[in-house]
Amino acid sequence: MIMEMRHLYRQGLKKTKIAEYLNVDRKTVAKYLKQDLAQPERDRSSILDPYKDYIQKRLSMYPGLSAVRLCREIQGQDIEGVSESPPEPPYPGSERTVRRYVSSIRPRSQREYRPIETLPGEQAQVDWGKAGSIMVDGVQKPLYIFSFVLSYSRIRFVRFTTSQDMLNFLECHQEALQYIGGVPEEILYDNCKTVVSSRVGTVIAFNRDLLRFANRYGFYARACWVSDPESKGKVENQIGYVKGDFYYAREFTDLEDINTKALAWCDQIANEKTHGSTGEVPSARLAEEVQALAPLPDHPVPVCIEATRVVRKDNTFSFETNQYSVPSHLGLRKIKLLVYSDRLELYSHGELVGTHRRHRDRGRLVIDEDHYRDREAGPRKRQSRLQEDFEALGPMAPEYLRGLARERGSGLRDQVQDILSLREDYADSDIHDALVRATNFGKYSYGTIKGILQRWSQDPRSLPEDPRKQGSEGDYHGPMVDVQIRGPEEYARLLEARD
Repeated sequence: MIMEMRHLYRQGLKKTKIAEYLNVDRKTVAKYLKQDLAQPERDRSSILDPYKDYIQKRLSMYPGLSAVRLCREIQGQDIEGVSESPPEPPYPGSERTVRRYVSSIRPRSQREYRPIETLPGEQAQVDWGKAGSIMVDGVQKPLYIFSFVLSYSRIRFVRFTTSQDMLNFLECHQEALQYIGGVPEEILYDNCKTVVSSRVGTVIAFNRDLLRFANRYGFYARACWVSDPESKGKVENQIGYVKGDFYYAREFTDLEDINTKALAWCDQIANEKTHGSTGEVPSARLAEEVQALAPLPDHPVPVCIEATRVVRKDNTFSFETNQYSVPSHLGLRKIKLLVYSDRLELYSHGELVGTHRRHRDRGRLVIDEDHYRDREAGPRKRQSRLQEDFEALGPMAPEYLRGLARERGSGLRDQVQDILSLREDYADSDIHDALVRATNFGKYSYGTIKGILQRWSQDPRSLPEDPRKQGSEGDYHGPMVDVQIRGPEEYARLLEARD
C-alpha cells in the first residue's frame, strides 16, 4: 500500500484523492509519504513499557494467565498471594493496551494444513450435518443431513433423516453406494459414536455394526484425527453447500418430499456443476472413477444391527422402551436381537426363536400368544420328575394325583412314591386299571391301589362292581364302600347260633 501511495503521488494525485482511492485516512497517506523508508523506523515508547518485564515473567511462569488478570495485577489489584509485586506506580493505561501486548508475546499454536489428493476409487468421505426440524406424525423432530462425497470425482450424495442412529446410518451408506454404482477402497469418518466406540490416541475401537457392514461391502473404515475436520474437508464443505444451495428458502411437505428433491438436486445441479477444486464436472469425472470402484455385492446386504437383552421372569425384554415377549422357556436367559428397520429377530444359541414387528411408538407391550402356549407344560417338566413318572402310568393318573393331593395333603409325595414302587410287582397297565377303579370309588391312597392289585391278582371276581355301572346315570353321588353280600340261609344260621 505504501508503494501504491508513492506511485499515485508521483502521478500527481493529491493526498486527499489518494486516501479516497485506497480507502484510508488522509493522515495515513501524509504519514507514509513523509516517512523516509530508507531509515529504519524508531520504536515508539509505550505507557506499558515499565510493566513489560513483569508481564513477561508472569507469563513465563504461568502461560495461561489472561490479559485481564495481568492488567488488574499491574494496576495494584488482585495481587494477594502473588510472589512478585508489580512495579510502582500502578499502571494508569487501558486494558486494551495490555491485551494487545499479551497477544503479541503469547506463543500461538499454529496448525499446519496439507492438501490431500486421492486416486480414483481410493476414498469416500461421510459426515452428518443438522438442518433444523420437521413435523412427522404431528411430532416436531430434528432434521439431519447425511453427506457422502467421492474424494476423486467429488460426486455428492445427500439424504435427510430424523435420526442419527446406527440403522439410519447404515441405510444411508447402502443408498449412497448404490447411487455411485460401486464401493471405494476406504471411507473416512469423523469421531461420531456411530463410528468410534472409544479411542486412545491412534488406537481406535470401531463400532461393531459398522465393521460388519464394511466387511460385507468390502471397504475399510477410517477415522480422522480428533479436532481435525480439514482431513475430511471435501465433505465438510458440502454440508454448508447443501444448506445454502438446496435446503434454504425451499418448502417441503414431508421427509420423503425432501429426499426426492435432494436426489434430483444432486443429479441436475450439484453433480453437473464444474467443481472449483478440480475444474471438472463431477459426473464426467465419475466415469473415470467408477472403473476403479469395487463392484457391489451380488445380493443385497441386509442392513441390521445387533443387540443383546436379558429376558425377565415374565418372558419379556425391553427395546426402545417397548416390551416384547419371547417363548416361555427362555425366561431369565440372554438372547440376541437382529434389529431391522421394520422387525426384530430373536435368537438363542444361534437359533431363530421369534420375530416381532418393530414398533416406533413408546411404552407398548407386544405379546405373541404362541410364546405362552407351553407355559403350563414347561414349568411342570422343570419342577418334578416324580410327577412325570406318575402321569406316565396312563390317562387317569393326573386325575388320581389331584385326588391324592386333596385327600393326603402333606403325605402326597410318600403316597406317590409308594404307588410307583408297585411297578416292581405289577405292570403299568394293571396299576393304571387299579387307579381307574379306585377313582370310581373315590378312594385315594397307596393302600387302596395295593389292595385292589392283590385281590385282582388272586380273584378278579372278588372285587366289588364298579358303582358307575349301578342304576341310571347320575344316581351315584359319593364314595362307595365294600359290602359283603349274604343270603337268607346265612341269616337263619346266625339267628340259630344266637339262640
